Amino acid sequence: MVEYLKFTPKTANNWARAWQETQRERPWAFPRVIDSFTESQVIGKLWFVKELKKLKIKPNNVALIGGWYAHFATSVLIEDLNCDTVTNFEIDHDSHFISFKFNRRYKEEKRYRSIRRNVLIQSLSGVETFEGTKTKESQWDLIVNTSCEHMFPMWKFRKLNPQLEDSLYILQSTDATQYEDHINCVKSVEELASQARIEDIKYSGSKKLPNGMTRFMVIGK
Repeated sequence: MVEYLKFTPKTANNWARAWQETQRERPWAFPRVIDSFTESQVIGKLWFVKELKKLKIKPNNVALIGGWYAHFATSVLIEDLNCDTVTNFEIDHDSHFISFKFNRRYKEEKRYRSIRRNVLIQSLSGVETFEGTKTKESQWDLIVNTSCEHMFPMWKFRKLNPQLEDSLYILQSTDATQYEDHINCVKSVEELASQARIEDIKYSGSKKLPNGMTRFMVIGK
């Protein structure tokens, strides 16, 4: 089972450089980088990989929706599941560039990239692959969104991307409504699945996190 991150020497080097360079080049973003290194953030990423392993699912090409700096998610997806590629679709300008710093080694290996895009109004169809050719309609066999509370319901994404009908979805959200940027919280896993119109549920569950939030997760199609 996945109980911890594989903190390799290359990971240590990339993350240390990311911290230093962000503090020097984008000091206004540095407090958010610190916020991303919480116990609860790590638990959420280890959780979905643990359940994928139980389900014996090994995805090849992963799309992260609003993946922030994508440091924990990319690490577990590549190091624990040996996914071929991870593409982070991130609307925030600073997060987009900082994510390259944390995932420098994967970027150099052509296994990680970040694309600035508002995925709730722009389809993923036509995005170029790592080789520079246009994507096949089913390029992403796994769609991961661990921050559904920060955006509109995922049915909008699915409506924009009918070519991803056969892709597997991993969705996480929370019932913590006290935060200003939590615009779309849910009260149950059933509500989370309903919002995304997930009918073939492979896994659903909830977890109380150290920060006091209840986290909900659904895996399915």
